[in-house]
Amino acid sequence: MTNNTRGRIGLGAVLLVVTAIVGSCATLGGGPPEVAGPRLFTFPGDWTKVPAKTVTLFYPGQASWEFLVGSGHPGAEPVKAGTPCAACHAGQQEKLGASLAKHATLEPDPIPGKRATVPLTVLAAFDGQYIYLRLQWDAPDPSVTHTLWRYDGKKWVRAGGPKPDVLKKGIAPSYEDRVAVLIGDRDGIPAYDGAKVTFSQAGCFITCHNSMRAMPKEPKQAEIKAHPYWGNAGKKRDDIRKYLLITRAGQDEAGAWDKVKSPAELERLRQAGRFLDLWQWRAARSNPLGHAGDDWVFDYRWFDKGKNLFTSPGEPKWMYDRGKMGFVAIPEAKLKEMLDKFPLIIGRNAVPFDPTAPFKEGDLLPHPVLQEPTESVSDVMASGTWAAGRWTVDLRRKLNTGKPDDKMLAPGKVYDIGFSVFEDRVSNRRHHVTLPPLTLGLGVDADVKAVKVGP
Repeated sequence: MTNNTRGRIGLGAVLLVVTAIVGSCATLGGGPPEVAGPRLFTFPGDWTKVPAKTVTLFYPGQASWEFLVGSGHPGAEPVKAGTPCAACHAGQQEKLGASLAKHATLEPDPIPGKRATVPLTVLAAFDGQYIYLRLQWDAPDPSVTHTLWRYDGKKWVRAGGPKPDVLKKGIAPSYEDRVAVLIGDRDGIPAYDGAKVTFSQAGCFITCHNSMRAMPKEPKQAEIKAHPYWGNAGKKRDDIRKYLLITRAGQDEAGAWDKVKSPAELERLRQAGRFLDLWQWRAARSNPLGHAGDDWVFDYRWFDKGKNLFTSPGEPKWMYDRGKMGFVAIPEAKLKEMLDKFPLIIGRNAVPFDPTAPFKEGDLLPHPVLQEPTESVSDVMASGTWAAGRWTVDLRRKLNTGKPDDKMLAPGKVYDIGFSVFEDRVSNRRHHVTLPPLTLGLGVDADVKAVKVGP
């Protein structure tokens, strides 16, 4: 048996039982297991008095914007005319999700046992300064780790990763749970230039295109790197992530990933607020810091300005501070009992990687290393707790941050909103999403009504 084979079996055994004792408050034996991130803010109200709205999220497979308006979708013409998705599919989330999870063309790479739907409970409130969201969903098998480095006795190799990719390689999956919130102004984001349909009617589907990661017309990295805007001479990207077609000069079956408008046109759109705000709470890459990621969707899914919550170097750059932690790496056989010590945070318990340190075969290090966020990246505080098979994630952000990469919110107004949940160790398109339209009202009636709290 090779070192790599032993590593896959050993790590697999550990990750399969991680949820028997999971998280930063977990202990061996006695009492229910729990995960609890730090809480950097206090909710000024009583969540038990805030009305709850349960939204059923469904699995979309590879159903992109190009599919919605293409010949394979019977509702293509109504969609283009501005008919909301719910006009045809309200109450059909379970049916849609079950079909798409094993669809012959829209799910070419199915995950066995994939849930059709995820019910998400949403509570919202606001005071004079902040908006608060509480998001809850069932997660009988939660994940609080991301990708890993594993020492095979001679070198460090990547381990873990999302389903279904790693399963094909005989590697145990390791990928975090996540919940995302997408916010836009009412009827403010057309699906494309001249469109009758907007984010209000089609939701996140206007950001999802065939050229994105794990989608049917994903371009090769070499194509992206050679592109004058996206590649090494421009934005230095090697993949395509969520974007709006109003940033493209045309449409095609791939989603016009390479037809980016001029810098002047993009700047005009940005200054006009033609973008979406995206908050992403991540169980491994943000929860230990008490924050959620603050992103914006425009010509790409960009991080907000400032130092990001995590960095993912191409080789180990950090290890645990033995003086503070008592170890330099986590033995894979002890991962389940050391998950409370797993987050590796620059400035707290991380020191620069020393290749001469006494590493042993099977030692693990987190691949993403955490760091304190700065500037606009730090706007969304968050605290996630997992207990009794259920996640509860609380978010807080200023109503008006005054920053150009955020959507400003105000009492008395209604906004478009969408949610997605990533569960069962998946990434990219393999989430569950809301069926649009869905609205958020601050003190006014909407699908999700935020109530006033505090003085």
